Formats: sequence, structure tokens, C-alpha cells
Amino acid sequence: MLFREIAPMIILLTLIISALIAIKIKRSNLSTVDGGFAILGAILGLLITFLNLIYSNNYLITIGPLLSIASLLYLRYRTKLLADDICLNLNLSNRTLKIIQTIYWICISIALISYYQAEPYYRPTVFFISVSVAVGFLGLEILSRTYEESSRFYFLFLKILIVSFILRFSAYFISPYPVGSDPWRHAELIKDISVYGTSYLPQLNEYYSNYPLMHIYAFTAGLLGNLDTKGAMFIVGLVLTLSTIFIYLIIKKITNNVQLALFSMLLINFSDSHIQWAIQIIAMSFGIAIYTMVIYFLIEQKEKITTIFKIFTVLFVYIIIWTHTVSSFIFIVSLVSLYVSSFIYKYIYSTENKFSNLTVNSTICILSLLILIFHWTDPKYPFFERTLTVLIDSLLMEAEFLGRTDISNVGESWSSVFNIVGFLILIFFGVIGSLHSLSKEHQTKTKVSLIFMLVVLFSIFFVFPVMGIRNVMPNRWPAFIYTTFVLFSGIGILRVVNVIGDRRYKAAFVSVLLILFSFFMITNSITDMDSPIYGKNLNQRMIWTESEIEIFTAINSSYDESIVTDLQTRENPFISYLKRDEDRVAEYPLTPSGDLDWEFMSDKMLVWRKVSLDRPVQVYAFRNPDMLLGPSFKQYLDKNFDDIYDGGDVEVYL
Repeated sequence: MLFREIAPMIILLTLIISALIAIKIKRSNLSTVDGGFAILGAILGLLITFLNLIYSNNYLITIGPLLSIASLLYLRYRTKLLADDICLNLNLSNRTLKIIQTIYWICISIALISYYQAEPYYRPTVFFISVSVAVGFLGLEILSRTYEESSRFYFLFLKILIVSFILRFSAYFISPYPVGSDPWRHAELIKDISVYGTSYLPQLNEYYSNYPLMHIYAFTAGLLGNLDTKGAMFIVGLVLTLSTIFIYLIIKKITNNVQLALFSMLLINFSDSHIQWAIQIIAMSFGIAIYTMVIYFLIEQKEKITTIFKIFTVLFVYIIIWTHTVSSFIFIVSLVSLYVSSFIYKYIYSTENKFSNLTVNSTICILSLLILIFHWTDPKYPFFERTLTVLIDSLLMEAEFLGRTDISNVGESWSSVFNIVGFLILIFFGVIGSLHSLSKEHQTKTKVSLIFMLVVLFSIFFVFPVMGIRNVMPNRWPAFIYTTFVLFSGIGILRVVNVIGDRRYKAAFVSVLLILFSFFMITNSITDMDSPIYGKNLNQRMIWTESEIEIFTAINSSYDESIVTDLQTRENPFISYLKRDEDRVAEYPLTPSGDLDWEFMSDKMLVWRKVSLDRPVQVYAFRNPDMLLGPSFKQYLDKNFDDIYDGGDVEVYL
């Protein structure tokens, strides 16, 4: 059944569950600050749920009910959720802790062995299961320590980074070529820097050719480490992974809770979007790391070294703006949101202390905006011409409520819901943690400011796609949102666990939750391109094998006429890697009615990838939709074209 067809049942079920929870809510809980926000959250969730009658997808069908139920559950159990401190101690015995530690190392060993023995370009299911179990038991250990000894803290720190590194390394080096789409162009720019330096670079993309900060960093790291381009780019992914240390520092500064900081660091290391950009290395990968550092410098306040932190803040603001457009735009939105939130905080909590414990003031906002405008108006950086004008045109001509146009033949699938289960877990507990942090008993200016900032970021992330606008690349925003949202998800998880009485049930709940969370995060279409366990028909395989590249290289050098293939193969192996002229390679075209245009392809060489039998590929049409070509496409080729080269993973027809 399609999402829209089951929408009435989902709405009815949401109303019934909401009513059953609301019946037992105490009236006294409704008159509080956090109670008021919880009511708003429940109403907003219901409005989103009813939108499914008009338009529905995997996000709308789940986020609405989840938001309403989480808000009402908070009101129902508010007294218990606010009763104790955030800290949680599972009080596990030393013997149990040793067993947990042993299981962790066994899981790491299984993951490494299974990866080493797997087929080329493939990670088996047991790899993902072992990593998830390792995450689950590592979370148990984090919540069972008292952190009185500093050595325990550093050891847990290292264990988080070890399993995180294994996951990212295995995905990144699954192929000798770049993984994903955009990384191909960034890899070629790094190669050009090694040949031309920075005095002359081919103007393939003015955004990066004139200001290649990430690329210079990767080239320098590769030069110092005697690495090839693939290895040099992974250093950027390693920087992004290590930047999660600043997540720990941010949360430790805000809450003074080592346990929560470590737990949140564990969550961010296994959040899908954060993993994605440590594997698909682009300039934004560097931007996310810098963004995390800037947020830390904005929050950090130490009287003796305030000047040093202000200098570092300005330096990193400059770097992030010069590194990547999306990163700088999200940063400016975050910065202004934090500044405005100071006044909102004063109004809600009736305090006279405006800017305590937060360095976001009008000076840093104005300075950042001036640097941004200076960069965006640079003639060598045509932002206004190519991006802002397109966005304005989109707002004026294309924007329409629930007006997204999609001609893809990839139908709705419940696999797409599994695809966001990890995200939904973060949202559910993040709502509870946010409401907890808005209560007068547990609020601080910094936490309230971050919540307001997250509301703004989430609004742009969800509202722009709903309006049919994709120019702000909303699919890239979660990586930045997770940076501070894991704080509130961590608070929500710890508070819910504290409500559970028996420590055995607490331990079971934490381990199962983390195993499920990490499993769905590391196996969805965002992070797992090589061997999706579910949703194969929804997930492009943007990993190219050596045999495919050899065939592409052969036909590129021997055939001068037009070649037709899927969009990603055209853009990456042919144009970016092999430098084929754009007018000599095209994507599979569609007719105005949405069918394949065989007439256009009849006199051209066609390149067909085996993965298109059961995975979608992008074609040439409005916004380049994903199309599932399937066996019928191959059958038509075999019947009407001559198969001149069969390489197993790819065939060439003429």
C-alpha cells in the first residue's frame, strides 16, 4: 500500500494513541514553560500527520506521529523525567564490565575478519551486525563508569574512535576510485594541484578552483604522508571523524557531564549523515569539521584566555566561509539564530542577564556577515550569479506548497521507512531531551539557544523540500544539525532509561536501542552503497569497479562518437576522470511522457551497468530522477543492439 493510502489509518492511530496518553496528563504539567512547548509540539505533529492526506512520503508519514507522541509522553511522565540529575549509573559489576569489554573486542575482530575475507566491493551483513553490537556494548560501558579515573575516560574515547574509524575506512576503501558522485571532481582538482600548483587550475568549477582550501589541505597531507590522491582525501575524512572530539568538548562545557558527553560523541560517530561525508569526501566534509570547531569556540568561555578563543573564532569563521558555500550559509544561519535566541531566552525566562556564557554577540555576527558578503561578491566566486539568482527564480516561479515534481518510476517502499529509522530514534529522544532542557529546573541559556537554533535548521531542512525548493541542498543539512542535536538526544535517552526501575532492564534497553540505532544508521542508503541489506531498489550504487573503469577507458580512447550511459557514469568516470568532452557523452534520455527515448539512442554507443538490473540510476530529465531500468532495458538492448563488449559488470552496445 502507498503511504497516502494508509494515511487515514495512521492519522486515526495517532489520534487514538495521543488521546490515551493525554487522558493521564496532569493539568499542572500544562502550565509550565516546557509544558507549553510540549503542547505546541503535539499540535505541530498532528498538523504534519494530517498533511499526509494531501501528500505523503516516508518522512511525513513518520515524523508527525512521532513528534505528537513524544511530546505527549513527555507531559505524561514529566515529573519522573525531571526528578533526578541527567547522570546515569547502571552499577554493573566489574565481572560484567569485563564481559562487556571482551564482547566489544570480539565484535571488532569479527568485523575486521569479515571485511578482509569478503568479496571485492562488498561488505557482508555480519560486518554491520558486529559493528552494531560493538556500539551497543560500548554504550553500556560508557553508562556504567563513574569517570573518577582519567585513564578510563581516555580509553573509552579511543574505543569510540576505533570502531568509528573501522566503519569509515571499510566504506571508503571499498573501491580504489572515489565513492559517491561529487568526490570524483574534488579528486581531480587535487590531482591538478599536484601538477599545476595553485597558479593555474582548469576552471571546471569556479567555486573550488579559485579557493581550493580543502584540496590544498588534502594535497599537503598526501605529500607529507607519501599518499596517493585516494589516501590524501581520506585524511579529510579522518579530520571530520576526529572533529567529534569537539562534540565531546561542547557537551562537557554545557553540562559538565563526562558521561553524557561521551555518550553523545558515540551517537554522532554513528549518525548516517556524519558517516556519509567522511566517506564521500568533498569540500563540505572539511566544512562540517570546521563548523563543529566554530560552535565550540562560540560556546567556550574561559576568562583567562578569552582573547585567544576570540582569535580562533574569527580565524575559523574565515576558513569555513572560504571553504564551502553550504557550510558557510548554515553557519551564518546558526550564528544569527544563536544571537536572536538570547532575546527569546530573556523573554521566556524573565532574566536580565542577556549574554552570559555565550560569545555570540552583534560584533561576531556583523563581522561574519561582512566576510561572507565580501567572499560571495568576489568576481572569481560567482555565487550571486549562479546560486542566489537561481534560488530567487526558484522561489518566484517553482515554489509551491507540496509541489515537488517527480517523474521517477521508483515507487514508494516501506524500505524507505527503514532507511530513516536511526534518524527517527534521534528525533524521538531529541524531542524529550529538548523539552527537558526547556524546563525551568534544567534550562540554561546555552541549551535554550541551541534548541532555538536547531528549530531554525530543522525548519529549513523540512520546509524547503515541502515547497519544492532544493537549491539550498537540504539533504546536506542533517550532518550539521546532528552536531548539537545529539546533546538533546543523549539527554532524552538517559532520562528515559532513568525512569526504568530495574537495572537489568535499563542495561537491556540501552544495548538494544544502540544496536538498532547504529544498525539502521550504518546500513541505510546514505552510508551503505556497496551492499544494502534493505531498500536495494531505492539505492544507487555509486561505486565503480576496476573492470568497469578499464572498459570505460578503452571505449573513451577508441570511440569518437556519442556515448550514452546513466548520468552518474557520464559525470564521474567519463567527464571527471577520463576528461571526455561533454558533448560526446550523454545520459539515458526520456521523452516528455517519461518513457525512454530509444529514437535518440538508436545510432549511439550504449554503456549498460549490471547494477541497473535491480538498482535505480539517474537519467536525463527534470531534476534528473532516479529510474529503475530493470531487466526489460537489458532485454531491449539484446534484441535491438549488438553487444560488442561484455565485461561482466558492464556491457557495451552499438
